[in-house]
Amino acid sequence: MAGKGKTVVRTLEDLTLDSGYGGAADSVRSSSVSLCCSDTHQSISHGGNCWHLTESMHSRHNSLDTVNTVLAEDTEILECSGHCAKLPELEEVPWTLGEVEGALRKDEELMVGNPPPEVLARLSTLISRALVRVAREAQRLSLRYAKCTKHEIQSAIKVVLSWTISVNCITAALSALSLYNMSTGDKFSRGKSARCGLVFSVGKFFRWMVDSRVALRIHEHAAIYLTACMESLFREVFTRVLRSALVERDNGIPKFTLESMEQAICNDSEIWGLLQPYQHLICGKNSSGKPCQ
Repeated sequence: MAGKGKTVVRTLEDLTLDSGYGGAADSVRSSSVSLCCSDTHQSISHGGNCWHLTESMHSRHNSLDTVNTVLAEDTEILECSGHCAKLPELEEVPWTLGEVEGALRKDEELMVGNPPPEVLARLSTLISRALVRVAREAQRLSLRYAKCTKHEIQSAIKVVLSWTISVNCITAALSALSLYNMSTGDKFSRGKSARCGLVFSVGKFFRWMVDSRVALRIHEHAAIYLTACMESLFREVFTRVLRSALVERDNGIPKFTLESMEQAICNDSEIWGLLQPYQHLICGKNSSGKPCQ
C-alpha cells in the first residue's frame, strides 16, 4: 500500500496538462504551491486518540482534510513535537484586496464601516487556507477520471466546509453558473466574471487551478464553482465577524481591528478549525474546544 501511495504522489507532482477543458495545455508555468500530501507516513498516539496521515488519497475515508480527532488544546504539543503538519502557504492567491473589498460590498449588510487594509489582508490569508483545503480535496476526487468538474468542486465543498457554510457556498455557485449559462447572447462582450455576477476573476481561479495542478483537465464550470465559493466564503466569514459582540462599535459603526476579528473567529466553531494552518481539520469546535451548539 505504501508503494501505491508514493506512486500517486509522484503522478500528481509530474502531471502534464493536455488539451482538455478550456485550453489548459498552454500552461507551462510551475505550480506556486504543491497541493499534494507528503509521501512520509506519520502517526501519533496522544491523549488516547490515535490518528495517522495516510498515504493513499483514493479512499473517501483517507482524506487528509477530514481527520477530526485532535483536540484544540493538543495542537501546540503536536506542533512542538513535529507531528502536526501545516498546510502549504500560498505565494499567490487568485484575488486582490480590492476584489475582496468589492465582494464584501456586494452585500448591503456588509457595507457598514470600512475595514482597514490590514484586516482585509489578514482575512485574505485566512481564507487562502480554506482554498487550499477545498483544492486538495477536489484534487483527490479528480484522480479517478483525471479531470475536475463542478461535481468534484461541489463534493469538496461539502467535505471541507460545515453544513451551513457549504449550503451557502453551493447556492452561490449554482446562482453564478445559472447566470453564466443564461448569458450566451453577450459572451463576446463581457468576461466570465461579469456574466456570472462575480467580483472575483474566474480566469484567475482557472489559471490558479491549472498552475496548482488540481487535475489533468479542468472544466470552466469547476473554476466558476470555486470562484463563487470563495467569494461567498469571504462574505460568510466577514458577516460572522461583523455580527460578533466582540467587535466594538462607535455610533453603530463597527471598529475593525485584527484582535477583534481574531477573537470573533476563535469563538465560532464552524470557521475556526477551517482557518487553522494545520493539515488536519478541527471541525465543529472553537478555540476553547467547545463544540457546535
